[in-house]
Amino acid sequence: MSGTFLKGSDNQRQPSAFSTQCAVIGALMLRELHSRFGRDNIGYLWLIGEPMMLATVISSIHYFTSHSHQGMQPYPFTLVGYCLFIIFRGIFNRAEGAVEGSSSLMYHKMVKPIDVMLVKTIIESLGCVASLIVLMAIGIMLGIAEFPVRPLYLMLGALMVTWWSFALSLIVASVTYGSHTLGRFVHPISYFCVPLSGAFWTMSLLPSNFRSAMAWNPMVAMFETARYGQFEWADDRYMYIGYQITVCACLTFVGLVFIRTLQKRIHV
Repeated sequence: MSGTFLKGSDNQRQPSAFSTQCAVIGALMLRELHSRFGRDNIGYLWLIGEPMMLATVISSIHYFTSHSHQGMQPYPFTLVGYCLFIIFRGIFNRAEGAVEGSSSLMYHKMVKPIDVMLVKTIIESLGCVASLIVLMAIGIMLGIAEFPVRPLYLMLGALMVTWWSFALSLIVASVTYGSHTLGRFVHPISYFCVPLSGAFWTMSLLPSNFRSAMAWNPMVAMFETARYGQFEWADDRYMYIGYQITVCACLTFVGLVFIRTLQKRIHV
């Protein structure tokens, strides 16, 4: 009886797989934050400060040089589009060479390539969303922005952009591993995505023939969802939420297959 009881208590003290995975993610996040931002000056606050500076400059330029987009104020219009695009750009661009840069961590059996990619996704998305919240609050106080009309849709748009970016990052990290030639295409692709993403224009402004073609671009639907959450007069006809989820789910499956194949190729 006593032996059985002690054996059971030992099993209860063993951490679960979920708690172990959370501990791994937390440790990797601290390592990533320290390696990227350090502890000097404002330290980890650069996580928010860096995208805030970029978004402030772009949004201010559009505020003074642009007009309202069908009742949508230029400052929040640009702010929502740019902050969400920074999520994509940061996750997508940092995927190239991400696993190689963390190859020393693979000595630990608990650390997998997908953990590295997940941590980068969390850090980039949290920093950009926090920047969006802070800058939007400042705009509201200055009277150049209004509180989001449908905040859940705004957060849904940010979530879909993050999911889309994470799925693509798994593929990019796997394809570019050990191939610097392929890695050189990553940044140019992100530049081409700027005019095609729908971050700075709406579907309702496009001619009908271009509109039908751009409807196949899931990023456009994601930004339309975010704008529908921010603005009262935004159009809800081009969100295609079911299409977004389907595309992201399929890309995630492909990315998981790629990253699992990559894990078998890594020798530590």
